[in-house]
Amino acid sequence: MYSPNVAKFLISVVALTVIGALLRVQGIDRPITGDTAAMLLMHFPTSWDSLLLNYRDINQRTLYIFLAKLSMGVFGENEFAFRLPAFLAGILVLPLTHKMGVIITGSRVGAWMSTLLLTFSSPHLLHTQLARGYSLTVFLALTMVFIVYKLLDGINFRLWGTLFLLTGLGMILIVPSNIHFLAGVAVFYLIAILKNYGKVTSALGRLLKSTWPLIALFGVIGGYYLYILEDLQRAIVGSENQYKLFYGISDLSFSFQRFTEVIVSLISPWGTWLYLFLIFGLIRLYKTKGFILFVSLLVLPIIVVLLSGLLGPPRVYIYWLPFILILSGFGLAETIVWIKSRFSNPTAYCTGILVLAVIILSPLGTYSGILSHVFSKEDDFLDKFSGVTSDGRTTFKDAKAAAVFFDNSESRYDLIVIPYSDRVLRYYLEEHIAQNMLNILRGGRLDNIFFLGSSKVPPHDFPSVGGISATHLMQNHPFKLIHEFGNLLMYDFGLTIKKLSPSGPDRDYENNVQFKHDKAIKVEHVDQPKIAGSKALKVINPFSEGEAILVSKESGSIEVSKEESYILTNFARGYKESSQAALLHPKNKNPPGVILLNIFYGVFVSKNSKLVWKRIDPYKNWFVQPNEFEKEGAGFVWEIIFTIYPVTKGALDFSTGLRSANSVSHFDGFHSFILEEQNTGDLLDHASIGQ
Repeated sequence: MYSPNVAKFLISVVALTVIGALLRVQGIDRPITGDTAAMLLMHFPTSWDSLLLNYRDINQRTLYIFLAKLSMGVFGENEFAFRLPAFLAGILVLPLTHKMGVIITGSRVGAWMSTLLLTFSSPHLLHTQLARGYSLTVFLALTMVFIVYKLLDGINFRLWGTLFLLTGLGMILIVPSNIHFLAGVAVFYLIAILKNYGKVTSALGRLLKSTWPLIALFGVIGGYYLYILEDLQRAIVGSENQYKLFYGISDLSFSFQRFTEVIVSLISPWGTWLYLFLIFGLIRLYKTKGFILFVSLLVLPIIVVLLSGLLGPPRVYIYWLPFILILSGFGLAETIVWIKSRFSNPTAYCTGILVLAVIILSPLGTYSGILSHVFSKEDDFLDKFSGVTSDGRTTFKDAKAAAVFFDNSESRYDLIVIPYSDRVLRYYLEEHIAQNMLNILRGGRLDNIFFLGSSKVPPHDFPSVGGISATHLMQNHPFKLIHEFGNLLMYDFGLTIKKLSPSGPDRDYENNVQFKHDKAIKVEHVDQPKIAGSKALKVINPFSEGEAILVSKESGSIEVSKEESYILTNFARGYKESSQAALLHPKNKNPPGVILLNIFYGVFVSKNSKLVWKRIDPYKNWFVQPNEFEKEGAGFVWEIIFTIYPVTKGALDFSTGLRSANSVSHFDGFHSFILEEQNTGDLLDHASIGQ
């Protein structure tokens, strides 16, 4: 039976948990974007064993991905299921905070204060919403200390020892840098054991028996780190690149200013005054096991940071959050007890009411701002080059509907253009799009051009990948809306598609063209590597500085009969080669710009005489990429390029040109198409294509 006071505390903790759930459930069904969507795009398609045995980049939160995939398997592929592990961890940690507050400090009032603080904690609200594993880190960190106390009790030691091992590994599989926290836990555990057993020499056997969970955990972690050592080194360099590029931080070593940012972030939204109560609470715990715990957890990670020379962003140290709030809550409670002993009960009660008002009203006043920060934090990077507002982002439901539509389409030769920044849509459609691009390249056939993207973005902007873009050249084009998938709109480019070159069924066109070029340039017709036809073109550039330029000896001419006409070209080149294949026009007919369509989507690896599609990391410009092609025994890697540009009405001369700044370049599958306004007689024929 619980005493009345205990029952009251339990009821109040349940009430705080309900309030915490209501605060954290806001936006759980919002579309995912930013880094969270990048995690979906790059890591959710990865196999379980590959996730466990490789560490691709700092955006890989292995344990969270496991749990989210399981959740989506049970509850369906939707935003709620995706965020559910983060939400549950964010809720369950509230009663666990109260439990640990009582165990560590012995104060129920202090434990309740701690739970209250965590309920309204800005960083905890933020990371529960972002769903990238940080709320899970908070839960597991607190669970880890709970298990340590159980181990020290000595009851069911084998069970708790196994849970200690699994929980510690779970923290490592969220963020490898959580080893800092585990080091603090290990030091506390060893000190507590030594205090229990007295001299080591007289209790060596018992000491070894008591430390096997610690030895097992750090043994497994050490082996795991050695196995993924190269991956960890790449991740550190990628993190440095990211912070230098986006935050102007070129040095990740310890600095007092950045460490202050970490400390301040953990007690948001209340301010640094809360640390006064933390210090008072620490003083009141002096000479207790709780004092040793807090010193170990706070000091050891700082020492590791100083030794490693790497200080991460505030979110990396989120594992400190519950312990700082437990200590602060205990300090608040002890302050009230001290006031009561020195002055009077009314004074203590008034102080308590004032403290509660500040704790509750301060975050409530900024709650809408916190949620706004949560959602803008998710979307800042995406917004920089998509311009999509919060109500215009793609949901799982809409993306799946579009994917089903195209999967049921019979045409294999439709070019589907989608925004590079829409990672959810890419998750569902990118492989299908890439396969169609390959079909078009190999077959020399293009049936339709569709543009698919958010209703909040004009279709001419779909091909944009950020930076300087020529997409404005299609700004006045009359795209034809033909289908809606919720917030996604599908447009037909609405022009008649006619083959320009080669005019016949020549699948080795670039090999059959006679090119004019410098005699020092060597041109080879090779059987391998190739991606289309029977041969590919290999160009060897002898110039250390300068480009190799090849121009066809023969030229052609067409009569562009309509305004608002375009030429579309496609070809394949070696991945990361800076080579180009294009139609060349007279100077007075040169296009004002060229638009790349579906850049980075059409990468294929030649492997065991087969072509295997490869997804390209959206963060490849700053995350150091693993050499997967070499690791997987891959052969040549091809990249399919599609371009489109406007042409003016009238006679248009053209020839075929190749250009390369690489020492060796590869070309294959060159085709070009003229896109003109449909004549009335063409409409029926065009509508039947792909049916």
